[in-house]
Amino acid sequence: MKIAQQIEYEAQSDAEAIQVARDRLGREAVILSSRPVKLGGVLGLFRRDALWVTAGILVPDQEDAKKESRDRMVAFQHILEVRKAVGGAVPPAPEARAQTQGVASAFSQAAAAVQAYESNKAAPSPEIPIARDVDEIKEILGRVLSRLENGSGASASQESAFEGDDVKKLVDADVDRSIAADIVAEFARSEPHVPFQSWLPAVVNTLGTEPSSALGGRKILFAGPTGVGKTTTIAKIAASQSLWGNRRVVLMTADTYRIAAVEQLRTYAKILGIPIEILADPKDIPNLLKKHRDADLILMDTAGRSHYDSSRLDELRALYNSFLPDTVHLVMASNIKYRDMLNVIDRMGVVPISALLFTKLDETSSYGTILNVIRDFGLPVSFFTIGQNVPNDIEVARGDRFVDLLFNNAAVRLTQS
Repeated sequence: MKIAQQIEYEAQSDAEAIQVARDRLGREAVILSSRPVKLGGVLGLFRRDALWVTAGILVPDQEDAKKESRDRMVAFQHILEVRKAVGGAVPPAPEARAQTQGVASAFSQAAAAVQAYESNKAAPSPEIPIARDVDEIKEILGRVLSRLENGSGASASQESAFEGDDVKKLVDADVDRSIAADIVAEFARSEPHVPFQSWLPAVVNTLGTEPSSALGGRKILFAGPTGVGKTTTIAKIAASQSLWGNRRVVLMTADTYRIAAVEQLRTYAKILGIPIEILADPKDIPNLLKKHRDADLILMDTAGRSHYDSSRLDELRALYNSFLPDTVHLVMASNIKYRDMLNVIDRMGVVPISALLFTKLDETSSYGTILNVIRDFGLPVSFFTIGQNVPNDIEVARGDRFVDLLFNNAAVRLTQS
């Protein structure tokens, strides 16, 4: 990209910086950089804090245009192959699907999505679960942190379970010891007539059984810290819903701080032929919702700022209050430690969290921390992502699939319908 026009100016906040850029350069303006400065004063006294902002309009240079053209051609070719498979191919047998990972695997997902969408049109959709209150998340978090600080806190009945093979298997998979003991004790009380690993999927609460129900509504907001893959995940969902579900999808992004994220979504929107709205201010949302009142699905990307940045979290709360999503998916990377996941939930819990979405399952071989979070907070899981490929490397979360991964009984890349 090259800068076609550039300005520098003073602003009191990030929100004001964005607004000034849009007022002076138009809606295509982006923030190129901002740094804190001290201005005014006399003899070094009474100086005030401000931001010195550089904004501009970016346009593709010749080399970028060629690269984008090549990328779009590859993406179009892949998507057309999938659409061709969906339109005329015969679904392969289950054993054949297990041997192929390309179009055949995509077909199985696509066919299920289309069938579910058609059935949803014929019958009223189930009532969307009410998002948990922020205070409840904080209360649960407090209990979890207290347990971790004071040790396992296992009861006497759980202590006896520690000696069992089932607890050992869970602990070896990085499940917290007290959670493992609690799960095994629950298994023993239920007197099931199936082995432990066959019963365990029931512990994994999921939001839906197919893509539409796993999204949880029409207006969907994705929140999460930096680097977890929110933008790529949203692109995958937009592709599957617009191409395979035949739904009218709109992309919205409030991540105006990262040029790459905006351009990435803009490119996918071009490829898919769907509209994209770039938000300068949460106050713009009501008008945009009216503009896209006929949309079947609206996916909102948010700025992937650090969960330690309180000012950005205030912006997330303002965005939530203006957008009023049906569902908030908290996106977390599966390859981070349990305490790091708790920190994310603590900071991102400024808005009601409806579901958990775990990315980067292909970048770890230990999934016990996911079970810890599921068990502690009782939140459903919506999707797993297993790579960067758009649109294939995403699947609706399933309990049996997760348990197979937990005990290393399945290859992470192999998705099955």
